[in-house]
Amino acid sequence: MTDGDDGFERGDDETADAAWDAAGVPTPEALAETAEAAVRAAGDYLAERFRDGGTVGEFHTDDVKAEADEAAEELIFEEIRGVFPAHTLHGEESGRSGSGRVEWIVDPLDGTNNYAIDYPSIATAVAVQVDGETLVAAIYEPLVDDCYVAVRGGGATLNDEPVTAAPRDRPLDRSTVSLVVGLPAVRDEALRGEVETVRRGLADRCKRVLETWSPCVDWGLLARGSIAGIVCAYPDPFEQEAGELLASEAGVVSASGDGYYVGAGDEETLAALVEALPASVRESLDE
Repeated sequence: MTDGDDGFERGDDETADAAWDAAGVPTPEALAETAEAAVRAAGDYLAERFRDGGTVGEFHTDDVKAEADEAAEELIFEEIRGVFPAHTLHGEESGRSGSGRVEWIVDPLDGTNNYAIDYPSIATAVAVQVDGETLVAAIYEPLVDDCYVAVRGGGATLNDEPVTAAPRDRPLDRSTVSLVVGLPAVRDEALRGEVETVRRGLADRCKRVLETWSPCVDWGLLARGSIAGIVCAYPDPFEQEAGELLASEAGVVSASGDGYYVGAGDEETLAALVEALPASVRESLDE
């Protein structure tokens, strides 16, 4: 056996060789297998803590830190290090460590506010980037046991079955749209006002504006076609990277720019959602 440049011990058998591309980087399929194992390990831990009442949190004005955050992140790191010990790890709780070509972006507990008040809407997410491009995403909702995996160019799955954001035969005024607001917009007075304008614009066009405070749950709903679209305002990268790849591989069409991402199951809905945004935001979007 020999060690690859990324610290993964390479074997001589056909299975080991298949896990590497010509440049010595693990294939997306190999990365996806570890990503799924990592989010499931953390998710199972979070579900057990949730059901046992272990949701103690430290509440701040605009954020919550639960004791389980760091423990879940470490479980994810352990799964990754066990296979790819030299890869860069970038966790929401601990920051970035390492400087390799492959970087794992980790949100150990998406929906911490929900978790801390015993509201069952949580997920754990991992995105894997190679040279800055997101190639793999895994999102696990442990309380409902739904696991989404996406591989760039390879599609998306829900519990190992292909999933697509097939548009529902339902007009926008009878549909639900998710609004995701990142901490930068929560903490800045001017951006809060801007987002409130977005919120009102969406409410005028759709039946319901959904704000779950667990964006990865919303990304799953979009990928399976349960909601018509999603608008992200100044989103946090730890769930955004995984969510965008999942949406793209599930067939979601999108526009993005200047702090915003808009996604929908079809072009007509996307255009309607973009039109609901303030003119200054619309002008920045690259459709």
